[in-house]
Amino acid sequence: MTTFKKIGILWGGGLGDLLVLRPFLKAVHAKPEIDSYLLTTATHSTELFEELCSPSKVILLKREGRHILRQIRNWYGFFDLVYLGPYPTFKTRLLGDLIAPGKLWCRINHTKSAFLLEQICSDTIALGLADGYNNRVFSTFLPWNISRTANPFENYEKFIVLHPGAKEKWETTCWPIENWKRLIQRILEETTFSITIVGTVKEASKIQMICNSFSASDRQRIKSYLSRPLKDIASLIASSTGVVCHNSGILHLSTLLEMKTVCITGSSAKYWRPDYPWVINVTSDACKLACNKYRCPIPFYNAKCIANITVDDVWKKFIFSF
Repeated sequence: MTTFKKIGILWGGGLGDLLVLRPFLKAVHAKPEIDSYLLTTATHSTELFEELCSPSKVILLKREGRHILRQIRNWYGFFDLVYLGPYPTFKTRLLGDLIAPGKLWCRINHTKSAFLLEQICSDTIALGLADGYNNRVFSTFLPWNISRTANPFENYEKFIVLHPGAKEKWETTCWPIENWKRLIQRILEETTFSITIVGTVKEASKIQMICNSFSASDRQRIKSYLSRPLKDIASLIASSTGVVCHNSGILHLSTLLEMKTVCITGSSAKYWRPDYPWVINVTSDACKLACNKYRCPIPFYNAKCIANITVDDVWKKFIFSF
């Protein structure tokens, strides 16, 4: 098998992007003879790079065409391998060609699930970076030891983690806030679960709006957990009964922790949908395009892929799972 000394990874910088890449990164980091570099145009979540990518060096590329081309010239012929993953965009593929590495890796293993994590595990083995992933414990792909005793409630009652947020601008993956309120009301009225809502600072006003819609007595069973370190969020999820979320980074964190998860899935492409027994992807079947676009590309559809998912649809899967 070819020995690589310098590996470049052209990749996104969102939480989900970095979490599904973890099997590849872990395998590379286990080989001290390899220098690895993550090249990305993402600047919205740079704090994640240290947590999830270290000791790989992170190279932030400019988004503008003329600037990024200047940067790419600096890396011409530098890498033994540039990894693009199974589903690169046209722009990513073009950048990979311009870097001119010894090997450019971009392929789909049709004998495996389309889900990115499975494809990346397959690539890692095919490149000789790992021997295999038999009897996998998914949480070992994460860079920390995870506590499963992080209960935020004084009486240590059972609780569900909810994440009503998603990346900004993603109208095709964000379930309406009124639906989240009605779902929470049913959980409070028809189960004994308490609820912890996680999110970022940018999602704080949305989460506050949700919490303020409930009575003082109901709010005693609701806690918000905002802008905590990712390791703490992982421990919170691992200590819970399960998760309800959009197709976002929290979904992929919960997937790696093998926690029961109900994912309210909108336009997310099939390769972003975990197909493991502990994950249920709830779809409306109103649009089967799975376009993976920020905004609905079909006139008059109004993102019905997500908007047409009813509270009853999610509730049925919730009761089935938990």
